Amino acid sequence: MRRVRRPLWWWSTAPSPGAIAVANVCGYPEGVERFLHALCGAPAPRRGEVAWRRFGAVDDGVVARVSARHALVMPHGGPRIRALLDARADELRAHSPVDAERDALSWPEAADPVERAMLATLARAASPLAIDLLAAQPARWREHGAPAGEPDDRDRRLRRLIDPARVCVTGPANAGKSTLLNALAGREVAIAHAQPGTTRDAVCARLDLAGVVVDWFDTPGVRPGMDAVEAAAARLAERALAHADLVIELTAPGLGWHSLDAAPGAMRLRVLNQCDRADAAACPERADAALAVSALRGAGIEPLVALVRNALVTPGDLADPRPWRFA
Repeated sequence: MRRVRRPLWWWSTAPSPGAIAVANVCGYPEGVERFLHALCGAPAPRRGEVAWRRFGAVDDGVVARVSARHALVMPHGGPRIRALLDARADELRAHSPVDAERDALSWPEAADPVERAMLATLARAASPLAIDLLAAQPARWREHGAPAGEPDDRDRRLRRLIDPARVCVTGPANAGKSTLLNALAGREVAIAHAQPGTTRDAVCARLDLAGVVVDWFDTPGVRPGMDAVEAAAARLAERALAHADLVIELTAPGLGWHSLDAAPGAMRLRVLNQCDRADAAACPERADAALAVSALRGAGIEPLVALVRNALVTPGDLADPRPWRFA
């Protein structure tokens, strides 16, 4: 690896907003110390020490000196704070490493490049089901060799364990889309009300569906006579649907099926809500639904979670012993 006097600067945490972000500073000891002193206006912590520091006029947070050559800078996790610190690091002549150089610095305990790549991927994988599967990959690659050819459908489905799939729920007003999101999240994420048009934006939440994490979009209900605000919200919903991996068309007895155009190749799943109503079993919508649930009462929620999870990442994908092109 080429040695440089200028320290390396990169983020370990994802760019999405969070409470805390973690940046790495790595290089020769004197370069790391000069960089931290200039960034914080105070001497760098000694090896093994943790200190509270101001990062100029940008923010304050924690600096942890992992070793003479490596320190962690932990500000608050807002995107604007990250951007300002990136700009400051650039002013101080730190530079971003290429992926292989960064991984070698971040994971010195790794036995080989495949293990380094696995650890780097594991650090950002969103889904709990990725853990055991990723941990098994170095041994599988050593035994079977690197996968040949281009990524196949299994590789692409398993990538959803790392970068969450997009699930968009669409349907008529009062179908219970917001109630379903709240039931899955276990808390009130979206406002649910009997008044049509209550959801006037596309609400998104990150949900763990039995080990597979997804970005779940609750889109506004579609109905005749929408006002200007609702129509604008419907256009936002169309944008979300254009990038969906799975579209759930949700309806309730008597409301029919109101689907919107989705991304080419997106999977579709029709679900009847409000199955606890007396007219649900005989309603015409039931014949076209893959599943009936009651978001309000909790009936059918576990089967729905299993159905969505297995559509995005199949049990066969997880059980397949072949090496996975995870990186």
